[in-house]
Amino acid sequence: MTGFPLSTSRLLLRRWTASDREPLAALNADPEVMRYFPSVLDREASDRLADYADGCFETLSAGGQPFGLTAVERRADGRFLGFTGLHRMRWYPDDVEIGWRLARDVWGQGLATEAARAWVARARDVHALPRLISVVHPGNAASLAVTRKLGMREGWRAEAEGQPHVVMVLDL
Repeated sequence: MTGFPLSTSRLLLRRWTASDREPLAALNADPEVMRYFPSVLDREASDRLADYADGCFETLSAGGQPFGLTAVERRADGRFLGFTGLHRMRWYPDDVEIGWRLARDVWGQGLATEAARAWVARARDVHALPRLISVVHPGNAASLAVTRKLGMREGWRAEAEGQPHVVMVLDL
């Protein structure tokens, strides 16, 4: 697969390993991390998310290259921090969504923006995608700030499965 892992000055964005499952489960069980999602995830649901995230690379592609949701690892110490990447959201299957979820203790360090910028560059330069969306709960000021740092603008507001959201759009 061309271009993997992706790296930034502080991060390695890589395919998933078995050792990622335990810290992912802890992240998904944190009520503050999951505040803008319908609920926290138990271990079984968290493992399904990891399977989905890595499995995207087997089913999704653009520009002749696969994409998916990668584990985010801190280069300095190898710590799993969360995930980021591209996928197709079931509510908007014709669009590619960029998303992220990081452990609470690393919030506010610009890591989500750094990781997402690497994926935006790949979406533009490797996948030749015309645009990206990001589906964000309207109360999630931190994620909305990340989308704005990426140059995204508000596309529309909607509700799905009882959850309100803002769809942020970035034309590539």
